[in-house]
Amino acid sequence: MNKQIYIALLAFALFFFVGCSNKSKKIDNMTTFAKVYGYVKYFHPSDEASQIDWNKFAIYGASQIDKCRTDDDIIKVLEELFKPIAPTIRFATDSLEFDINETIPDSIENLKITYWQHSGVSFGMDYNGNTYKSRRVNRDSSENSVQLFKYQPKTNECIIKEVGKGIYCRVPITLYCNKNYTFPKVNSNKLLELKNQLWDVNTSSALDLNLRLGNVINLYNVFQHFYPYFNEVDVNWDLELKNALNQSYYDETLLDHLTTLEKFTASIKDGHINIFNNSINNFYGPPISWEWVENKLIITKVEETNDSIKVGDVVTSINGKSSEQYFKETYSGISAATQGWLNYRANICSLKGYKKSSLRIKIKEKEYKLKRTVDVYDWSKSKRNKIKYSELEKGVWYLNLDIIEMDTINKLLPKLQESKAIICDMRGYPNGNHGFIQHLLATDDTTKAWIRIPQITYPDHNRNIGYENCNWVEFMKAKKPYLGDKNVIFIIDGRAISYAESYMGFIEGYKLATIIGQPTAGTNGNVNSFSLPGGFKVLWTGMKVVKHDGSQHHGIGILPDIYLEKTIKGVVEGRDEYLEKAIELTKL
Repeated sequence: MNKQIYIALLAFALFFFVGCSNKSKKIDNMTTFAKVYGYVKYFHPSDEASQIDWNKFAIYGASQIDKCRTDDDIIKVLEELFKPIAPTIRFATDSLEFDINETIPDSIENLKITYWQHSGVSFGMDYNGNTYKSRRVNRDSSENSVQLFKYQPKTNECIIKEVGKGIYCRVPITLYCNKNYTFPKVNSNKLLELKNQLWDVNTSSALDLNLRLGNVINLYNVFQHFYPYFNEVDVNWDLELKNALNQSYYDETLLDHLTTLEKFTASIKDGHINIFNNSINNFYGPPISWEWVENKLIITKVEETNDSIKVGDVVTSINGKSSEQYFKETYSGISAATQGWLNYRANICSLKGYKKSSLRIKIKEKEYKLKRTVDVYDWSKSKRNKIKYSELEKGVWYLNLDIIEMDTINKLLPKLQESKAIICDMRGYPNGNHGFIQHLLATDDTTKAWIRIPQITYPDHNRNIGYENCNWVEFMKAKKPYLGDKNVIFIIDGRAISYAESYMGFIEGYKLATIIGQPTAGTNGNVNSFSLPGGFKVLWTGMKVVKHDGSQHHGIGILPDIYLEKTIKGVVEGRDEYLEKAIELTKL
C-alpha cells in the first residue's frame, strides 16, 4: 500500500475514533444530567425547585452539559445548575456519605418536614382532573398540604444514586420548612442568575438542538418515575434514552423530532401514547384502507369511484420498499402493548402524510400513484359499521356498542328480554353504554381493586409505597330486566382499548358471555398528558389496571374464547366473518 494512502487512512480512522468517542462522552454526560434532572424536579421538595420553569431548565441545562469534556467539567456544571434550587445536593466521583447537619437549621422549633407525594403524577402535567395528584406535604396552600397517602419518609432522608459512570449524586428528599420557606435557604444571587439565564431560553423551535435534547430528557423522566407498567414490558429504558439523545443530534426538522420521540416511546408499549404537534399537519392519506390478511397486505376499502384498485388487491410494495419493510418502519414509531393495537394503528399510520402528497403502491407489478386527499382518521371512521342495532333473525339481536347510546338500549330492553340471543359488537370504543353490563349481572359487582393509582415518594420505581385502589362498584349494581340467561356473545378485536377493556373486564371476569374475535389492545387506565417545548403534547397511561382476578392485563388484553381471523375470500366478498361466527353460535 502506498505510504501516503496508508497515513491518510490511519488519520481518518483516528479522526473517526475520536469523533465517536467524543459523541459517546456527550451522550453519557447528557444521560447523567437527565437522571439528576428527574431526581430534583420530582423528589427534591425545596420551594425553588418547585417554582422554576422545568422545560426551560432542561433546555438550558442541556446547552451547558453539551460543553463538558471531563468528569470534573460535568460535576462543576451540575453544581452550577442545581445548587441554586437544591443547595444541599452533592456530586462526587466516589460514594457519598450523608452529613445530617447540612440540612438541619440552627433551631427546628415550630418547623415541619416537607417531602413530595405523588398519586400518579400531576406536577408538570396538563391533566386537570382529580385522578392524579402531586403534593409537597406541609408546604403547599393549607387545603393542599395534607398527605395524599399514609407514608412519611424519615427526617433528613436522602437518595444516593450513581448518575453516570463513577459519578454519584446525593439528593435530600425531605427538608425542614416553615410558613415562608424551606431550609436551607438558597444563595439568592445564584438563584437570580439562574432565573435570568432561563428567561432567554428558546422554547418554540425544534430546530434548536438543545430544545430537542431537553424534550427527550423531560419525556424520559416522566416514564422513568411514573409509568406504571415497567414490570410488564421488556425495555432497557436507559439505552432507549441514549439512542434518542444521539438521534437528536442528527434531527433537522419538526417531523424528525416527532419521529424520534415516537420511536423513543414505542419501546415502552403503551397503547395510549400519542405524541402530536399541531404544526405538523400530516394526517392525510389516499381514500383507501388496507390491512394484513393471511400474511398479505390487502386493500379492504376503496373509494367507490376508483375503478383501478379493487378490494382484495394485494399490495406488494410501498414507495419503493416491500410492504413488509415499509410496515416494519411504521411499527417502529407506534407504542402498542398488543399486536392487535399495533396492527390497527399501523394500518392507519402507514397511509399518513402531508395533504396532496403522493403514495406509490404496486399491485400485480403495476404501480399506482395515490394522492393523499382525505383525513385518514375521518376516512377510517366513516367506513365503520353504521348500524346501531338490528334483529338479525327472530329472537337474535345485534347491538353495535361502538355507536349505540344507553338510552337506545334502555328502549330496547323489553325486546331484548324476549330474545334468545344477543350479539354485542365491541370492535371499537363504547358510546357511554356500560350500563348494559348491569343487566347481565346476576348480583352486584364486588371487585374492588382492579384500578390502581401508584403512590410514589421515591424515584426509579424503588420502594413503591402502594396503590390507591379504585373500582366501579358504586355503578355496577345488578339491574332488571336480567339478560344474563340469554345466549350472549361479544365480538372483540385489537381496536378495543381503555374504556372498552374496562367494559370487557366485567364480561370476562364474571363470565357473562362467550367472547369471540381477537385479543384487545391490552392498555387500560386513565390517560395523563404533558406538553413539551416546540408545541408537542404527549398522552400516556398514568395508572395500572389489572384483570378482575388481580392478574396482569397490560400487554395481554381481553382474550377471546374463540379466536378468529379474516380471510382474503371473506374480504373480497364483503362478508363480516366475525359476525357470521356469532350468528352461528346463536344456533347452538
